[in-house]
Amino acid sequence: MSPGAEARPRIDALLPHYDFRASYQIRITASRPVVYACLLHSDFSELWVMRFLMTLRTGKRMRRHHTPSDLRQRLQGTGFVILEEIPDDELVIGVAGRFWRPDGGRSLDLTGAGFIEFSRPGYAKVAWNFRLLEELPETTILSTETRIKCFGRAALLKFGIYWSLVGPFSGLIRKAILKQVKTKAESRM
Repeated sequence: MSPGAEARPRIDALLPHYDFRASYQIRITASRPVVYACLLHSDFSELWVMRFLMTLRTGKRMRRHHTPSDLRQRLQGTGFVILEEIPDDELVIGVAGRFWRPDGGRSLDLTGAGFIEFSRPGYAKVAWNFRLLEELPETTILSTETRIKCFGRAALLKFGIYWSLVGPFSGLIRKAILKQVKTKAESRM
């Protein structure tokens, strides 16, 4: 195991207490640096399941990105912020909003620095990570975990209903993302 594999995930420090959680992982025959580079350059809008489910949610057709960019650039202006990045080890993304609303009700004023303190009543916040663990020199376990904390009884109830409906579909998206990164990383080997 590599030195980073023994450290606690950064998501633990950023959102240690949560109301809902989901996690998935995949084994990839590629080194951590290759997997990490593929993660940063993966365009999730290429995934048909992502486009289909987002079109259903919003009623607007989700288009593929046509200009190459990395994940950091694609997150700008979306309400999603990078909370912490430890190259080749872990990437943690945050977002806050009223996700049960058709538009997602994302808080576009959220900053990485303000994520831990964010506790606006009637909202929920999400920490979503990608963690890379070296199993062998050329084998990486890529995992993703999503944690959600709700603020107030109404938010907890609304998010609970929402999550019971969309949670399985969110899982499909997370699994598709992991598979996309695996395919890209292993094609480089």
